[in-house]
Amino acid sequence: MTRNIFILLFCLISSVSYSQQLRGTISDLNGKPIPFANIFIKELVTGTTSNIDGQYHLDLPKGKWQLHYRYMGYKTKEVKITMGQNDMEMDVALAPQTYQLKEVTVLASGEDPAYFVMRKAIAMGDYYTKQISEYTNKVYLKGSGKITSVPRLFKKKLAKEDITEGKISVTENISKIHFQLPNKIEEEVISIRSSGLDEQVNPMQFISLNLYNTRENGFISPLDKAAFTVYKFQLVSVFEDQDRTINQIKVIPKRKGKDLFRGYINIAETFWNIHSADLKLKLPMTHVHMHQIYAPVSKDVWMPVSLDYKIKFKGMGFGFEGMYVASIKDYEVTLNPDLDHDYLKRQDLAKRQETKDIAKLSNTEKSKVLSAKEIKRKAEIQTLLEKPDMKNADMRKLYRLMEKENSKNKKEKVREPLEIKIEKVKMAKNAETKDSLYWDEMRPIPLSSDEKISFVQKDSIVKLKNTPEYKDSVRRYNREFKFNHLLFAKKYRYKEENSTLFIPGLLSLEKISYNTVQGFTFDAPFSYTKSDTLGHYFEMTSNLTYAFSREHLDYTIGSTYRYNGMKRAWLGFEAGSKAIDFNDDSGIKPLLNMATSLFYKDNHMKLYDKNYVSIWHETDLANGLNLYTELEYANRKQLYNNSSEYFTGPKDNEYSSNIPVGINTNLIRNNKAMTFIAQLDYTPHHRYTVKKGVKRMVNFHSQPTFSLLYKQGINNVFHSETNFSFLEASVKQEFNMGFNDRLAYSLKTGSFLSKKQTFFADYRQFATNKPVFMLGTDINTFRLLNYYQHATNNDYAEAHIQYTSDRFLLKRLPILNNSLAIQEKVFVNYLTHEGKKNYWEVGYGLSQIFLLLDLEVVWSFDGKQHKETGLKIKFNI
Repeated sequence: MTRNIFILLFCLISSVSYSQQLRGTISDLNGKPIPFANIFIKELVTGTTSNIDGQYHLDLPKGKWQLHYRYMGYKTKEVKITMGQNDMEMDVALAPQTYQLKEVTVLASGEDPAYFVMRKAIAMGDYYTKQISEYTNKVYLKGSGKITSVPRLFKKKLAKEDITEGKISVTENISKIHFQLPNKIEEEVISIRSSGLDEQVNPMQFISLNLYNTRENGFISPLDKAAFTVYKFQLVSVFEDQDRTINQIKVIPKRKGKDLFRGYINIAETFWNIHSADLKLKLPMTHVHMHQIYAPVSKDVWMPVSLDYKIKFKGMGFGFEGMYVASIKDYEVTLNPDLDHDYLKRQDLAKRQETKDIAKLSNTEKSKVLSAKEIKRKAEIQTLLEKPDMKNADMRKLYRLMEKENSKNKKEKVREPLEIKIEKVKMAKNAETKDSLYWDEMRPIPLSSDEKISFVQKDSIVKLKNTPEYKDSVRRYNREFKFNHLLFAKKYRYKEENSTLFIPGLLSLEKISYNTVQGFTFDAPFSYTKSDTLGHYFEMTSNLTYAFSREHLDYTIGSTYRYNGMKRAWLGFEAGSKAIDFNDDSGIKPLLNMATSLFYKDNHMKLYDKNYVSIWHETDLANGLNLYTELEYANRKQLYNNSSEYFTGPKDNEYSSNIPVGINTNLIRNNKAMTFIAQLDYTPHHRYTVKKGVKRMVNFHSQPTFSLLYKQGINNVFHSETNFSFLEASVKQEFNMGFNDRLAYSLKTGSFLSKKQTFFADYRQFATNKPVFMLGTDINTFRLLNYYQHATNNDYAEAHIQYTSDRFLLKRLPILNNSLAIQEKVFVNYLTHEGKKNYWEVGYGLSQIFLLLDLEVVWSFDGKQHKETGLKIKFNI
């Protein structure tokens, strides 16, 4: 009972002590507001940031406090105040930063002294990355933005979603963050609200950017080990701030590219830590300008306390301008116990020239039980840190020594666990229902006038949406049938049952296709899905396809059921009839075949009629080991051309027969086939995530995947004529080779162990894309190989290798090095089987042109003889 009373009294005292508020405006000497300036009180390890109008407010307890007002380009102003029982108002004007030229020893090489500073900072980067083993803080994040332009085609549609040009949307949240080495982040959202559509904003992507290591984000930091290969540095000036001498370094990229920063980074003399940064990134169609301000949150520990980002996007007719500002306070830090932090003390003492204390500290250090190797390493580190003319070789040596020093007490490295824990954002109770009075009291950065208007408009909309009438109308909209749904399609959502129903639209143009066998076709797919929180998932599908020239209706019906989400165990069946490509797995895309047929009279696709029923099962036998089995019975019939429609095309060109060139007609005659398929895939140490009882394997990894495929044609079952055995082994892998460079390969070899009776539909087909235009190709796709002509029932082998780089050849030329989004690739494809010469292709391509197109030049060869040269255009849709 007594304990509870003390707790209650403590809470009341704390509440009263923080009831006073300091507010005001931060401006320059001419009275112009300074947006996003930082106010920090070291004794309380707290602070705030001004808004876009320079306004700030800060809750403080009674007492005497020393405030630091800071922003890049302005001199830090220290103000001592005494907070009483009443609120206080104080406007502050910041003077421009007083810069001076640094007195340096000019080396014989004439090198800019900035390189000396950056070498020290880079060498210390590993230490500062690991200096803190754990910390907690409190983050306020506010994001605001507006659409500046919208293509006319999308204006009406977006207007229905309340997205219009010039309208400001604001999101703000307050979160508690807990970080633990190496990269564990826990976040609890205390409160969140938005005047736009998205309430769920995670601030960690903005506040956890570590300038010592940005490679995981796709950028090369000025503090990266390889920085000197891609950046030039220039010492602009020196200034004093908070008892430290700060070097202002200009960061100049040696080349243009989406992975490089430009701007300024400020490094503290002697300690070589980041003081602040003013950097820009030029991404595809996007410009980002960020400021980071650090402050001492503990002895010799500097952490970010204020960040702001300005973002401008313009591309494909859309325009967007936004900004994020974060104020970080209430740090509680734990020094990494595995590191030696004493050399920071030595540096500080050396700066003050207190030789006696240095000797004392050194003697204390030697009194510890250290090996001769450790003593030697510490001496080398100290010598290099104090070296006045550090070279690149010295920097690399110091970096390696620091890495060894910072990892010497680590335990043996533990292999990463298979499960990747999804960083769950804990949402506090009622976090999304806090009223405006709460936000007025808790918000550390005042809203601007435009932001206030944005929330007033949102509150009125929310009030409307919370009425029973509105909720009922939404429910009716998601469930009720209307006649226009038959014209434009509709997905009905039944939230209570966790299910959906989809019906097609008669005017859905994407359901229309064309080929010379069926003429124009129209698909009408239906689907019903239902899921639960235990990982179960059920789907029933059906499809009606009417072929106008063939005057024939095809139909399919199927069902899939996931009965174990953790084992990824599925059971399914499908039955019906349809016209199917002989190369159904990797043949030409129907959309591309329609385009080449109607505009060039090139009907690449060859079809047969398939009436079938199949059942299949899939499950994980172990982690990374997946088994798929399928049993199918099919009645396969030959089809013929029934249409010769076209829009344009050579007058003397005729559509080709539905029989592939060079194929014996006996191979495509009517036949019945019973086939069994088993495929085993294995990826060592295949990592995964788990969400709502469902295990999902990661798609992007560097592990190889081994596959074994077996197919059996079963004779004399329901008059099945097929009689063969087929086995294929393959391996594929993709992994990084340096920064933003990737190597991918795929190897396959197969054999028909027996082939007493095979038809063309049973042959091993190969992926190719003969037309100039390509859709959805992957590494296994040949570019110039003719369709069907290399299909085989003999032993074969194929190989594919592709190297992708941000800067391989053309991107090094002055004209193209500004093409930020473009990647380069080189690739080789190879195929061999009995009766054919060794076929191979070599190609060079540019990817992600305007984020939409790939261009390739390809040369093909039969053995040593050049066969063909082709240009390829790929649409990334």
